[in-house]
Amino acid sequence: MKCRAGAIFTILLLWSSPALAWDPSREDGGDAPPEVEREPDPAPFIAPPPGTYYVTDTYVADVVTSTGALTTYSTTTVHESTGSYARVLDTVGTGASSAFDGSAFNGRRTLGDGRSVAGTYYENYVLGADGFVPVSIVFFQDDAELARLLSGTPVPGVNTAPSIPATTSATPRPSARACCATERPVVTIASPTRAPIQPRISLIPLGGPLATIEKIRGRAVSLYPRAFVGDREVRVRSWTVIAGDAGEAVLTTGSGAVPFRTSWRHLAPPGAVFDVVFRIEVDTPETGHRTIDAAIGVVVRSPALER
Repeated sequence: MKCRAGAIFTILLLWSSPALAWDPSREDGGDAPPEVEREPDPAPFIAPPPGTYYVTDTYVADVVTSTGALTTYSTTTVHESTGSYARVLDTVGTGASSAFDGSAFNGRRTLGDGRSVAGTYYENYVLGADGFVPVSIVFFQDDAELARLLSGTPVPGVNTAPSIPATTSATPRPSARACCATERPVVTIASPTRAPIQPRISLIPLGGPLATIEKIRGRAVSLYPRAFVGDREVRVRSWTVIAGDAGEAVLTTGSGAVPFRTSWRHLAPPGAVFDVVFRIEVDTPETGHRTIDAAIGVVVRSPALER
C-alpha cells in the first residue's frame, strides 16, 4: 500500500515540474504564432486645387443676342448644383490667346472681325474616394461688339471738279465752282454721346438686381457686378471692392465674368447691415471707357455657421 502511494506521488511531481512547461522565449524551432494580416494604409486624400469652390450655378448654353448694331456674347446658367466643384483657370480679353484654347467642351466663339471673344475658362471637378478629380473645362463667354460701317464708299451724285488751266491773263474768269462743278456735300460725323450706365448687383449672371440680401453666417455667396445701358446689358471689364465690409472674400477684384465670392463669419451691430461698394469698369464702343459705383447691403443671420 505504501509503495503504491509513493508511485502516485512521484508521477504527480513529474507532471508539475516546470521543466516540462512550454517556454515561449525558448528558440526550439516550434511553430510561431500566426501573424495578423493588416489592411493596407488608405491612399492619401487629394486636397482641392487652390481656388476651388462648390458649384451652385450650372452652365446651360452660350447665347448670342443682337439689338440693333450691338451684338452680345454671354453664357446662361441655371441656379442648381450637380455636386461638382470648379475653379478659374484663365480670364482672357477680346482677341487674346489662352493656353486653354481648344480644351473647353463648348469651344470659344469669334467676333465678326475674327477675333476670339473675351471670357473665362473654368475647370470642373468631382469629389471621389481619392479626392478631387478634374472632369471637364468650360468657357464662359462675356463680350460685345458694334457693327462697323464700311469705309471708303463713294458718296452718290458727287463728281470731281475739273481742273482749271493756269493763265497769265489778268482778266477775271468765271468761277469754276459757279459754272461747271457740282458742289460736294459736307458730311458731318456726330461725336458719340455718352450713354448713361446703370449698375446692378445680382446673385446669378442673368438674375434680377438686388439692393439687399440676407445670408446665414459663414455661408458662401457669389455676387455679380453688372452694367446696363437702358435695357441692354454691356460687358463689365473689371470690378473692385472699394469700400465696406467684404467679409472673407476670395478676391476683391476681378473681371466681369468672375463673381465676387465671400462669406461673413461675424454679425453686424444690432440694426446694421454690411455694405459692400463696388467700382465697375466698362469699356465698349457704346459707352467708352468709364467707371460706375454700385452698392449692396448684406444682412447676416445667426446662429448657423458652416465650417
